[in-house]
Amino acid sequence: MDIEEKKEKLAHMQKYFVKSFWFSFILLLIASFMCIFMHNSQVAFVNKYFPISIEHFNMIVLLTLGIWKVLIIQFTLIPALVLTCLKKCCCKGNGGSCEIK
Repeated sequence: MDIEEKKEKLAHMQKYFVKSFWFSFILLLIASFMCIFMHNSQVAFVNKYFPISIEHFNMIVLLTLGIWKVLIIQFTLIPALVLTCLKKCCCKGNGGSCEIK
């Protein structure tokens, strides 16, 4: 694999992870706004099938959104940042040689 192919591969992977991050982040925002503005109807719907208190419902929703946020950061944002650094550091330094295998 020559240098240009490696640069193209890095650019493609970076684009993929950035798009994945923004898509996941927008879905998280939509879910958060739904939880904020439709809270009472969601609690009523859940209470039909699972009789839990509002406090437990809030805790479950907040923990789910928090775990989702951590997963978005871990699996989309961090790889995008690493690939950006690799692209800037490895492919432009050292006389243009890309040392990624």
